[in-house]
This record gives sequence, C-alpha cells and structure tokens, in this order.
Amino acid sequence: MPRIFKIAFIIFLLVSTLGISAQSFEEELKDAVKTKPRLEFKLDSRHSFINQTGVKTIGAKVGVQFADKLSFGIGYNQLWSPLSSTISQNGLETKVRLGFYNFSPYVEYVFFRDRKWELSIPVQIGLGSSYYENKSGVGAEKFREEFVVSYEPAITFQYRLLKYFGAGFGIGYRFMFVPNQQLNEKFTSPVYIFKTRIYSTYSPSKNTSN
Repeated sequence: MPRIFKIAFIIFLLVSTLGISAQSFEEELKDAVKTKPRLEFKLDSRHSFINQTGVKTIGAKVGVQFADKLSFGIGYNQLWSPLSSTISQNGLETKVRLGFYNFSPYVEYVFFRDRKWELSIPVQIGLGSSYYENKSGVGAEKFREEFVVSYEPAITFQYRLLKYFGAGFGIGYRFMFVPNQQLNEKFTSPVYIFKTRIYSTYSPSKNTSN
C-alpha cells in the first residue's frame, strides 16, 4: 500500500505543477525575493505510519515570506504519539518507547492564491535523531540513538478563516535518506498534514496563478 501511495503522490505532484512553466517560475521567484520579507509562524500536526501504526508528529516553524509566493525558514518536529514495544537489550527483555525529533529547514512555493484560498508545495529536510527510551527502570534511559535525515515533499491547501489566522490540510510523503539501522521501526510513510498559520500582516491579493 505505501508503495502505491508513493507513486500516486509523485504523479499528483507533477500534474499539479504542469501549468507552471520553468521560465514563469524563475521570473516569479526573482520578483518575489526583491520584495520586503514578512515574518511567518506556523504550527502543524503530521499524521503518518510507523510499522503500520498511526502516529502523530507535532511541529512549529518560523520563517520569512516574500510576496505571498515564496517562504523559507526552520522548524522543529517531535514524535508525539506514545509508541511502545518490548525489545531485547543486553540479553534482557526491555520495555521501550520510541523517540524521534528533528530540526527542519523548509521552503514553500505558493502556486495558487486568492483572497481566501492558498495552494502550495512545501518541502522540508529533517535533521535529527531517533532512539529508544528505556521504560523498564533498569539501565540507560536512552539508547540505540543515531543521526537521521528525512525528506518530505507535500502539497497543501489552506483557507484564511480570519484576518490574521488560517488553517489547512495537506498530503505528502516522508523518505528516510539516512535511517537509524539499530531500530526495528520504519519511518518511511505517507504523511497527512493539518496546519494553522498566523499572518503577521493583512494583505489580501488577487489570484496569482497563471
């Protein structure tokens, strides 16, 4: 099932951006970065699967936005769901809880926008670690920790509910470029995103899609 979702998502992402020519895309970005940047702050909740178990990761992002078209910044994400299991550690059966966090540089391109709706393609690269937390009370509190790198492209839909507040939904896919080989869990998975956004200024614009 994840393999089918991966192929379908890639096709959907390509189809969504077919209307953006390389020349117009480059011109839009050049024009955008010439404008005065605005601060943006986002909260999101990402739902995915680890070994076919549904889990939630919460995150926060802060960055700058140019002309309501291009934004980039840094985020922090942490596994929120209590995913527990029993593993063999040093010959003993040990009850553990999975831990995962990362810092995520991100970039987001808005390919459609009107007074209320916004469609965008966010991409983030996660740099962090995954590990087991010892819940047995015997031995080290944290072990099998390794540095991990993930890549998450997505497509999101956002609606401006109030003057300075918006909410949205998105779908994406998490690829683990550098996984933790010591863990039994697999992090590569479809991702479902629920997000909120606080606007620093109010500047409704006309439809910017072409």
